[in-house]
Amino acid sequence: MNVQYGAKRSIVRPSHTMYVVTIMTLIYNMDFDYVTKMRYNKEKDLVFVTKPDRFWGESEHVYEMHHLEQMVPAAVTAMKNMSAMDHDGILTVHDMGEKDYLKFYKEDKYWNLELKDEFT
Repeated sequence: MNVQYGAKRSIVRPSHTMYVVTIMTLIYNMDFDYVTKMRYNKEKDLVFVTKPDRFWGESEHVYEMHHLEQMVPAAVTAMKNMSAMDHDGILTVHDMGEKDYLKFYKEDKYWNLELKDEFT
């Protein structure tokens, strides 16, 4: 075995393996908090939320309304440029019971306008 082949086996192959594992971990842990569909039950105390899952599908989650809390936007110097302040920005809701985040688009075309004022 020569020096070049030894360096390839001891340095290059393990570093490439770590690179591939890191990329796959980042892809797996991508941000899947965006809500694709939300429905209330009849009493409006439960919310049924459909979110994308890790394997290119959708899964339904159930949240209790009294555990949901709208997140306050982070303090920045350019408040007018924040997407949370836009009329069609992103609304972040925190579930205090499950320690989970839900992200909703605030644009009117994604909402039933009769129920939007109750939720936001």
